[in-house]
Amino acid sequence: MSHYRVSIDIGGTFTDCTIVAAHGDVTIAKSPSTPHDFSRGFIDTLDAGARTLGLGLGELLERTVRLSHGTTVGINAVVSRTGSRVGLISTSGHGDALRILNNTGRTNGQPVERILDYAASSLPERFVRRTDVVEVTERIDAFGDVIVPLDLDELTAAVERLLGQGVETLAVSYLWSHLNPRHEDQTRELLERDYPDVYVSYGARLAQRIGEYPRAATAVLNSYIGPLMRDYVTRLLDSLRERGYRDRLLFAQCDGGLIDAIDVIGRPIMTLESGPVGGVIACAKAGAEAGHANIIAADMGGTTFDVSVIADGRPPVRDGVVIEQHDLFLRMVDVESVGAGGGSLAWVDEQSGALRVGPQSAGADPGPVCYGRGGVQPTVTDADLVLGLLDPDHFLGGRMQLDVEAARRAVGALGDRLGLGLMACAAGIQEVADSLMEDKIRSMTVARGHDPRDFVLYAFGGGGAVHAGLFSRGLGIRRIVVPVGDLASVWSAYGIGLEGYGRSYELPTFLRAPFDPAGVRDGYARLEELARADAERSDVNWGSLRLARTADLKYSLQVYDVEADVPGGPLLDGAMQAIVDSFEQTYARRFGEGVGYPEGGIDLVALRLLVVQSAGADCIGGIGQGRFPRADEVRPSGEREVYWPEHGATSATPVYRGPRLPGGAHLEGPALVDYPDTTVVLRPGLTLDVEAGGNLIIELEDRA
Repeated sequence: MSHYRVSIDIGGTFTDCTIVAAHGDVTIAKSPSTPHDFSRGFIDTLDAGARTLGLGLGELLERTVRLSHGTTVGINAVVSRTGSRVGLISTSGHGDALRILNNTGRTNGQPVERILDYAASSLPERFVRRTDVVEVTERIDAFGDVIVPLDLDELTAAVERLLGQGVETLAVSYLWSHLNPRHEDQTRELLERDYPDVYVSYGARLAQRIGEYPRAATAVLNSYIGPLMRDYVTRLLDSLRERGYRDRLLFAQCDGGLIDAIDVIGRPIMTLESGPVGGVIACAKAGAEAGHANIIAADMGGTTFDVSVIADGRPPVRDGVVIEQHDLFLRMVDVESVGAGGGSLAWVDEQSGALRVGPQSAGADPGPVCYGRGGVQPTVTDADLVLGLLDPDHFLGGRMQLDVEAARRAVGALGDRLGLGLMACAAGIQEVADSLMEDKIRSMTVARGHDPRDFVLYAFGGGGAVHAGLFSRGLGIRRIVVPVGDLASVWSAYGIGLEGYGRSYELPTFLRAPFDPAGVRDGYARLEELARADAERSDVNWGSLRLARTADLKYSLQVYDVEADVPGGPLLDGAMQAIVDSFEQTYARRFGEGVGYPEGGIDLVALRLLVVQSAGADCIGGIGQGRFPRADEVRPSGEREVYWPEHGATSATPVYRGPRLPGGAHLEGPALVDYPDTTVVLRPGLTLDVEAGGNLIIELEDRA
């Protein structure tokens, strides 16, 4: 009897599922997301996958050896402002940290055009009202010493006041608590004893880093989405238990690891952007097999276009992120998004009269006009359909019929306002959307010192392979990889299935070079003790885990630190010099050769231990092996009328059925390759080759 590893990624428009059998074959399923109750879409796509395998849902769950999940429940609540009312408890005299916003609130995380137009900028909407912030008497100094004890009577009065005025959850973040969490621990003891039903987040438990505002903001946002995520996890576990699933449910984190569903309830903030991160992890693993060290991961879904840049085979990770213009201490694989997905709305800027696309999206409900669910404003998907790039009769493998005439009417009406014909307007929507994607890739590469010509672009998501041939050209990219054909449409879900147990631990410290080896050893010993306890509690075999050490260092008197590698093995004097060397090399790569000032001193400000599942310890099968049946020759299955802006005309274009493309097949553009869940658009002048493992390689002409 076959056993399966199942992974599910809930996106803004579709919920994707991959079911990997013990021998490596992958079954794909997609269902519309259900924003009113995301757990329904989860079960729907599981059921669709079971039917594809010829199984009942209960039988599939009985054979499932691991079930992992990436969710947008938390980020959707943040964006839509539908979380809980939070009360913040802070140190006396420091209740305004969230209002001050490090003095960057208007421009934080905003595009350059918003930064340059001050009148168009605005302060971010706060996640906690000023009246819901209370200050209590306590003080720990910058060395971690208690100066003023915590006033427990004042604390009790503050909690009563907050709950009495309608606060639903609490966040606690005291000044310097990351150095000494004693007062936060005392607060936790009191709250667990006297208010056990109140959801509470603690700044020092979520982020042991210096930075009063980001640490408090992290605790607030964790409590903001906490009850929602708790209810979602509980509801989802109950649904799975009712259908016979008895094993654990694992959730993907934004740092690229998996944790148990029960742990997510206490740290839901770690699920933000966990879905797109799965695609980056899959690209890194597939790139390692294919010999691609430098990869641009480009994920075009229904709502957003997500980009990450993998250099030297390592997914980029950052410790601080901006969510809705707020700084958070959140360790996350570096993924940035722009509102240019298939459901992004096309509209006319009333001031300039120009055509715009996004960031507003039709989402899953009502979706694009062509879905026939009540949408009236044209989207990128509607434009693709009008141009002939999509097959209206075989969308999602024929499970959904697209209304071409409705899309034509919507795009045509927009074209009338712009003075454009139908095809010119559809091509314009595509061009604007692709320009947004190109600009986002440029900001992630050129603006950070990377030459995109040195990278291979992996195009995935439902629309990635439709648009990659256009948005890659202006960047000088020479090669596009569509990973394993139709698997590209659910690549993020597949990547979540490749992830293993993963946790990161951080310890603030201060050492000046030359570092004391004993201090570094003691710090890592403390972190490893915490990691062992968590692994045991999560029933994870310690021997299956790989430990990686890093440290944050900076030049003395500078503000920003850089994460550097720490060698494995005994931490002796030679290892201390290796840490310094790693820091200087990393600093030079990021900021330029010769800009550091080691003569002024080098400070080590934090130790970090990464604990991840060893490669292959919890995976079934490889990438790109045994996915699709093979054929002896390549013949088009038919033709489709496609408007090609390159030719300024509509022409009959050969269409190939993707699952029947054999390894070694070679195609010349223009051509279309229709898979059940995505379409690969081979634009005029481009060539496509199919690798033996199923990857599609599109070669662009050399524009150097």
